[in-house]
Amino acid sequence: MNYQNKNIDEYFISQTFNLAKKAEGFTSPNPMVGAIVVKDGSVVGDGYHEKAGLPHAEIAALKKAGSGAKGATIYVSLEPCSHFGKTPPCVYAIKKYGIKRVVAAVKDPNPSVSGKGFDYLRKEGIEVTYGIFEEKAKKLNEVFFKYITSGLPFITVKEAITLDGKIGYGNIKKKLYISSKKSLEHTHYLRLISDAIMVSAKTVINDDPMLDARINSKDIKHRFLNKKYTKIILDRDLSIPLGAKIFETYGTVLIFTGKDYSDEKSKKKLLLEETGAIIKDVYYNNKDRRLLDLKEIFKICAELKITSILAEAGPNLFGSLLGGKLYDKLIFNITPYIFGNGVGVNLFETLDLKNKNMLKFYDLNSKKLGDEIFLTYYPKNE
Repeated sequence: MNYQNKNIDEYFISQTFNLAKKAEGFTSPNPMVGAIVVKDGSVVGDGYHEKAGLPHAEIAALKKAGSGAKGATIYVSLEPCSHFGKTPPCVYAIKKYGIKRVVAAVKDPNPSVSGKGFDYLRKEGIEVTYGIFEEKAKKLNEVFFKYITSGLPFITVKEAITLDGKIGYGNIKKKLYISSKKSLEHTHYLRLISDAIMVSAKTVINDDPMLDARINSKDIKHRFLNKKYTKIILDRDLSIPLGAKIFETYGTVLIFTGKDYSDEKSKKKLLLEETGAIIKDVYYNNKDRRLLDLKEIFKICAELKITSILAEAGPNLFGSLLGGKLYDKLIFNITPYIFGNGVGVNLFETLDLKNKNMLKFYDLNSKKLGDEIFLTYYPKNE
């Protein structure tokens, strides 16, 4: 490949990423994919995968291109599928429309299909190039890559904290709201692009949150109300009130509780199920019987095709997730306050790192919103 062709390939692959991101939060359990059909240097068709069950990006782009696709190049952010799912294989359509060259960013991570789409295309005499901005493509679909390769959901831990590491409730009579309107809007966007939100029963009892995604855009709000969304509550004793706001807002309520049942807890389970809540019994953490086994919980979530979870955690859940290395991304919403002694709760009070020395992070991304800032990190595994 000469330098000019490489630049052209990189340009159009980067454009497929922009297309793919239009559907962020709506394609689960499928990946986000964008596709562009180019002939003689001009775009003759483009498209993206809008939602699971709808046509894949390649099909949308090819249909737009029509007869213009013959002899053209199609650029795709992920290897075209070669297997039957809810829709036929995209490689068949690529051949049918007469595409002569396929350029993809990265192979499909699924070991059972990875490379098979490329193999089919080559056998049909279609030129294949891949590995263009591969790492960017993997990050674009980090949720899908984690879910497909590990069978577990991608876990993002998000915390709003003061400059001295406090969260806005605990040893105070009235809840202190430390997030601005702008930062709350961004938090709701983080919920929108996730399959599920996870909190503890204590958060539901203390704050009575709605746990939905409140978005200003009418179009996005409409799409949100047509996507699968789950509110996960960790409730060892089924102590959350029946009148909690989580039962009034959009989304499935999924409650994880301990396997031990008293007569009172059994009655409460029936009442919660009458609200439509789904209740799953799990084991306790071997090291601390006050806590539920998060590993078992995440396995069950994956079985339910929940591919991504946003954990808005209090100190206990935060300590369990980070201390147990049961997360994939950490987001801090740093707010411009200092509480000082005696006010608020120290987020880090339950994070025991005696045997781990320290936790390290990398790949910082920052987003400034007024006087607040969102810091996003990935854990650095030593």
